[in-house]
Amino acid sequence: MKKRKWIIPVAIVAAGFWACGDDNNTASTECVTEQCLIDKYGEFNADSANAANQQNPGNDSAAANQNPDDPNNPLGQNNPQDPNEPQDPNDPQDPNIPTSSSEAGAQQPESSDSNPPVESSSSHHHHFGSSSSVSDVKPAESSSSEEEVIPPTPGSDFKEHFRDECPVASIPKIGSNPKLPDPFTAFDGSKVTTKAQWKCRREEISALLEEVELGEKPRNPEKVEGSYSGGSLKVTVTDKGKTISFSVKISGAGTKDAPKPAIIGFSGGSLDYSGLNIATISFNPDDVAPEATRGKGRFYDIYGSNHSAGAMIAWAWGVSRVIDALEKTPEAGIDVHHLGVTGCSRLGKGAAVAGAFDARIALVIPQESGSGGASNWRSAAKDSEAQPLSHACQEAAWFRSSLCNYGNRINDLPTDHHYLTGMVAPRALLVLDNTGWVWLGEGASYANAMSTVEIFKALGAEKDFTYSKAANHMHCSFPAENKDELTAFVKKYLFDDASQNTGKIEAKGVSYNAADWQDWTTPTLK
Repeated sequence: MKKRKWIIPVAIVAAGFWACGDDNNTASTECVTEQCLIDKYGEFNADSANAANQQNPGNDSAAANQNPDDPNNPLGQNNPQDPNEPQDPNDPQDPNIPTSSSEAGAQQPESSDSNPPVESSSSHHHHFGSSSSVSDVKPAESSSSEEEVIPPTPGSDFKEHFRDECPVASIPKIGSNPKLPDPFTAFDGSKVTTKAQWKCRREEISALLEEVELGEKPRNPEKVEGSYSGGSLKVTVTDKGKTISFSVKISGAGTKDAPKPAIIGFSGGSLDYSGLNIATISFNPDDVAPEATRGKGRFYDIYGSNHSAGAMIAWAWGVSRVIDALEKTPEAGIDVHHLGVTGCSRLGKGAAVAGAFDARIALVIPQESGSGGASNWRSAAKDSEAQPLSHACQEAAWFRSSLCNYGNRINDLPTDHHYLTGMVAPRALLVLDNTGWVWLGEGASYANAMSTVEIFKALGAEKDFTYSKAANHMHCSFPAENKDELTAFVKKYLFDDASQNTGKIEAKGVSYNAADWQDWTTPTLK
């Protein structure tokens, strides 16, 4: 395929085309964001990134200048070594350092997993095989000791996660592998053969992604409340003795008695919603965790500035709390059993993470998400024009800080992003790509789609996944040729119209040889 490099008009920049970072960087700071590269070099691609790196040879990764005593530094004295983190084979290993976060004796950010979960009482299920305002943090109100705690409903699939059914005790050391990791081999070495086993394997994969790439997503907060007025839903979350609030804007909602399906759009999203007859929910991720500065925002006001979470898993936590509040606020007029999530570019990465980590979301639509989203790291490393991990891990505070340690050792990475997109299965996934922007890594995105579809096939859900790409449009504009696919997915998965035709993988000039990337076979799960 003939690739093109685009020169970005200033008018498009002013309209909001940027992948983000800290716009207030000083002259001594490395130029790593889309906007900086465009302003300084006139283009946004691998050539401009390489030019920036050559001018800043001392800033190869975010980890390069970390203070070893900084709690955010994964190699500092307060943070034992990740069992899957690359190590120098010549370095002596301290036998007293635990090998996984679950075994660590050193102080770690508290997890909310110990809190008894309160699950939805709804009988609805997915087909799993078995402009916002914020308020300041305030002390939590003490709850009555007589308040009844409702245990989770056994076997219910309409819930955020399944960690209560499938606890992950520890994460083993996983060896180096130039190929994509096997999604169908559990931590104990056993093979996944049933859909029920996939549910638990999915929890292992989520734990691994949290440990290696994203940071921990706190589960089961003590209390979530919602209040709806004038098209605004206020979400109030109490956990760890603290309370925060933020709001989302809802447009086109139904009523309490006739709720409507909805799509949660990061900053509104970039899709064409016309004619879809759905509600839209605009989620501002900066209300939860601004990406420009690690450890700041409402999420960290509860869980602490040293929490392992990068911005994207904090955003996912925020989306889950929106869904919690919607469940408790029927007057908002939203059908919580028919929800989608979307975003574009860096927010497409966020939408992919949010959709993967909350099983209540019926339809996940990452748009032009590139590296760190619906694209795999190993393939991107072989594409000189795609954004590499070493750049994506430091462009903003999207990931946990230790991910940069894998920048030049991709084969040591125990994860890849067919794991992330595969977590959506067997729910619906529509990945939209743009062939005109080489920095997005068209080949790596296609490779990720071809490995992801194997997970959907195993679950008998191949028709629930489409990877589609279009050309000749600006980044994060919605091309008309994608409207039919969007409409079909919305009708099928948000309105239960089974007659809609879905399920395809578009190559359009790129290729994928499974033997080069997969040393595992796809089972038919029973």
